[in-house]
Amino acid sequence: MRKMKKLVSVLCIGLLVISCTACGKSTNTGSDAVLKEAKDSESQFPNPENKVTFDMFVDCTWLPYDTMEDGIIEQLIEEETGIKINIVKATDSEQLNLLIASDDLPDLVMTSSSSKLNKLSSDDRCWPLQELIDKYTPDFQVPEIEQKLNALSSEDGKYYMLKNEFNTIEEIQNAKNIGPNFGQLIMREDIYKELGSPALQTKDDFFALMQMVKDKYPDMVPLTINMRQYGGLAQLVGYDPVKPVDENGNYVCDISDPKYRELCKVINELYRKGYVTEENFTFTSDEQTFQNIGTGKAFMITHFAGNDEQNFTARVKEEVPGAKYVQVPLMKDWRYTMPVSGWSAMFITKNCKDPETAIKFLNWAKQKDNSIALSTGYKEIDWDYDEMGNIILLERRQKSVDAGTKDADYKGDGFIFSADNYITISNGFYAVATPETRKIYDDAVKRANWSNALDLAYPKSGTDIRIKFDDISTLSSESFTKICTSKSDEEFNALYDDMVKEAEKIGLKEVNEYLTTNYNKLCEDLGVK
Repeated sequence: MRKMKKLVSVLCIGLLVISCTACGKSTNTGSDAVLKEAKDSESQFPNPENKVTFDMFVDCTWLPYDTMEDGIIEQLIEEETGIKINIVKATDSEQLNLLIASDDLPDLVMTSSSSKLNKLSSDDRCWPLQELIDKYTPDFQVPEIEQKLNALSSEDGKYYMLKNEFNTIEEIQNAKNIGPNFGQLIMREDIYKELGSPALQTKDDFFALMQMVKDKYPDMVPLTINMRQYGGLAQLVGYDPVKPVDENGNYVCDISDPKYRELCKVINELYRKGYVTEENFTFTSDEQTFQNIGTGKAFMITHFAGNDEQNFTARVKEEVPGAKYVQVPLMKDWRYTMPVSGWSAMFITKNCKDPETAIKFLNWAKQKDNSIALSTGYKEIDWDYDEMGNIILLERRQKSVDAGTKDADYKGDGFIFSADNYITISNGFYAVATPETRKIYDDAVKRANWSNALDLAYPKSGTDIRIKFDDISTLSSESFTKICTSKSDEEFNALYDDMVKEAEKIGLKEVNEYLTTNYNKLCEDLGVK
């Protein structure tokens, strides 16, 4: 199973009270709210003259900003729609659960948690979207497959959310300029070239490069592992970190995939050879992972393929002129499943003060040009299409990318409002990417396994099988550091075998059978893979 992003779960009552107050239940509507006739029957988009401020809970402790004020994207939203968004960013992973339990939800909610998607997909908490669409935006067409996928989170067969990052596999494979995001390796190109640009296609090549860096640059850290994304190392052993499989090719828990054991063994070898520091395994934030970038001491980092190498270059170039970070081309044994059943979702709650404007805003955000604008800025000022219909960056946006300040000036709000489909956001990644990174993206699109159903195969929250699934996931996560910092082969084997035995006591066989059966059934029932 995929390693999920680690979020710090510290319940802070004082902050919670402040946040709940900021969300504030509307006094105008409640769970018994009755939809009114459309205020502007001639438009299915918000009227910019009708000023509305929505309170929105964003279930992302890692969001790199705390407010939606004064940014270029926020200015665009208000000009085009008349809407301001007052966000409340989650302080921990339990805050939204408490808001749900207390019936104190704000106007809008964004989350990617499968258990919270299930809780919010209920008629007593949120609006069934088709009901709002039929009433206020009848031209807003949601594809049937998308309705079915989103309705899987509800008990009544209705869909209460639209997710971002969704397209069918066929749409993606027929699209151009896709920049997928996945676990990747990012390295200092200038150092790599100084070493003679050695071959980097196999595990042996990788270890040889690590030793070269250690020998020639003893003050550098050869490899820094982002503890929430080490999927880039999986290609050293041919492991698919998103879709683990057993010896027969069945979808199972990660610890049941022989290749996962090989991955842990490789990481342990990197540690024992001194290519990774022991301190690295205690990192709990991205900033700890990045701490050696600005000083020029980080040679290679595991992170994401989302063009972050450009930000890393911006961090280091003032301290080390000529330094440059690039993504590592995919290796011979690269395996990766790209799940596109959607990621985060936006809900319009029954406490929403103006559900008509909210659904019109979602309709507006889903329009192609607006979707791009919510991540990239003003059309014809920040971006445009070339003669082939490809997205190109214009001078103002390109300067922001080059300066490494895209989160400050262009917060990329599209995902919060479920505005991005997979193709649109991937086109945006591709447009921002360097020519070298675009070649890597093209290679990944051709070589990846794509799935609309994989992310939906997890057990539903609250069930016995989900509890076992979560317990095994926790066991795997908590065992990872101890296994990967083993001092000998004997210790490694003993610790890994103990982890498997403990998982078997929890119910590993039962969970594996569920994952295999449920995934295959979803593929058959929905006509997807």
